[in-house]
Amino acid sequence: AVEELACGGAAVAMSEARLALAKCGDIERLLSRVHSMGGAGSNGNNPTEPGYHPNERAVLYETVTHTRRKVGDFSRLLNGVRAAAQIPELFSGIDIQSGLLRKIVHTTAEDGCFPADLNERLDWFFDNFDCKRAAEGLFEPARGMDDTYDAACDTIERIEQDLEDYKNKMCNGPLQPSSLAKSSWKYANTKEGSKDKYLIELPVSVRVPADFYVKGKRGSGAKQVNKYRTPVVEQLVEELEAALDVQRAGKAR
Repeated sequence: AVEELACGGAAVAMSEARLALAKCGDIERLLSRVHSMGGAGSNGNNPTEPGYHPNERAVLYETVTHTRRKVGDFSRLLNGVRAAAQIPELFSGIDIQSGLLRKIVHTTAEDGCFPADLNERLDWFFDNFDCKRAAEGLFEPARGMDDTYDAACDTIERIEQDLEDYKNKMCNGPLQPSSLAKSSWKYANTKEGSKDKYLIELPVSVRVPADFYVKGKRGSGAKQVNKYRTPVVEQLVEELEAALDVQRAGKAR
């Protein structure tokens, strides 16, 4: 095997393979770290289960930093495996006599050790995982990667539409004068981290039903704006908070 790599076509392929392998890094170490992290969360807090990981009981005060490190390891692993996956192509068409050398530079389709569909598998990860955004703490699973995450996103979209429908229903019915309600209705505190989400802001001159209760106000006199909460919005916000928690957990994994 060594003699074949020293001359002929195999030597040329080896010089190119050396450049590819230089980009791999310590794949074994990265694979071990990613695999150990990947087991977390699959078996709750039972240390006797095979998927248990100490992270299940660890309190991570630097969650963002910790997540970025995990993402960084995973990104380096993907790029390292992709670099190594070039080897079968580099040695393709070269007549190799050594059985050992043939095995380590060919795919399983040619009785080698590289999975024949390795590039297809890697393409899936690169298509569904933006390494650069994830390293910046902006990781968001692509649709289809996580059913629980997808369901949470669907719930958030549905609740946002329900809130808009509720606004239209109120402005076209109970709230008077209707024209003023339509032009001035505003949901306050709509950002993800806001407290008292989706308070309804309306001028004090708009007549509201009995189930609109005041949570706050700004201004005074005729320009006063009341901040209302209603049972319908309160229920929707509770559902929204639960869905946002699931979404945040999906982004942090």
